[in-house]
Amino acid sequence: MNYQERLIERMNASLPKGQSLAPILSDLLEVSMDSTYRRLSGKTQFSLEEAMKIAQHFSIELDSLQDQNSLSASFGFTELHSSIESFKIYLSGLLKNLIYIDTDENSRLYYSGLDIPIFQNLSLPNLAAFKMFYWMHSVMEVDELQGKRLEKDTIPADLIELGLAIYQQYCKIYSTELWTTNTLNSTLRQIEFYYQSGNIREKEVLDGLYSDLEKLIDRQEQKAERGTKIMDRIPEEKEKHNFAMYQSDIELSNNGALAVVNGVKISFIGHLTFHTLVSKHPQLNEMTADWYNRLLRKATLISEVAAKQRYQFFNGLRKDVSESRARLS
Repeated sequence: MNYQERLIERMNASLPKGQSLAPILSDLLEVSMDSTYRRLSGKTQFSLEEAMKIAQHFSIELDSLQDQNSLSASFGFTELHSSIESFKIYLSGLLKNLIYIDTDENSRLYYSGLDIPIFQNLSLPNLAAFKMFYWMHSVMEVDELQGKRLEKDTIPADLIELGLAIYQQYCKIYSTELWTTNTLNSTLRQIEFYYQSGNIREKEVLDGLYSDLEKLIDRQEQKAERGTKIMDRIPEEKEKHNFAMYQSDIELSNNGALAVVNGVKISFIGHLTFHTLVSKHPQLNEMTADWYNRLLRKATLISEVAAKQRYQFFNGLRKDVSESRARLS
């Protein structure tokens, strides 16, 4: 398959069901339908300028069209600045990626990490406010938050609502997740540090944080037991078994995910604490898929089966939260 054929294949894979590529391409390139069909049939080659337009419009990295054996990959990323608005743009990009994954009803998302998955962090108001405050205050060093403490209204309400929208979109997607007994440790250390350094002073804020973590554990256990992420309504047919959870005894080295959408694999690689590098490079993504498969073979499936292991795993997480709370009492 040549580069033009690969590019056309990738464009078709990016389209929602029911949409035709030809009229979209005709408008994008500002050429007639006849000229468009000549390009789609391979009779006319895309110019460099046209290829760049296509790549930008369809979010296609041109290097991902290289031969499968190429070991040079490029990555997409969101440029972050030290501002709340920049963080909002980052969250909007995360939501956009999830909506794109959901365009394929057969899509799959594989997730592993040192920390609670970001979608879960954003799902409960107190926890979401804390994580957003931590990321913007300590990692991005947003000027508006320097010298401030985490209080009930420190984080704008629209960011909390955006976080919830991200979580709700994530719940629609089939995902396979690897958790370890240390998955909560990073967040618990952050909470303890912020409390001990005076960035959290109100007991109500601290109690709300631990309460949200307990809710998260209870909800995650229910998801694992039922095999679905839909808890607040009757799941649609495709959502009834859209969650597979594994307990990994192998420590995970970084936060990352792999999506499979319309047959195309996409790697999301953790970078700069919570940021993500995105690549559609075929060879890189095959390596990533192999890595996930090896981890899953060595892990224990605790969703819908293995009730004893599931009970022990979640009780261990509850114990971690209880011990952390006791250290600050």
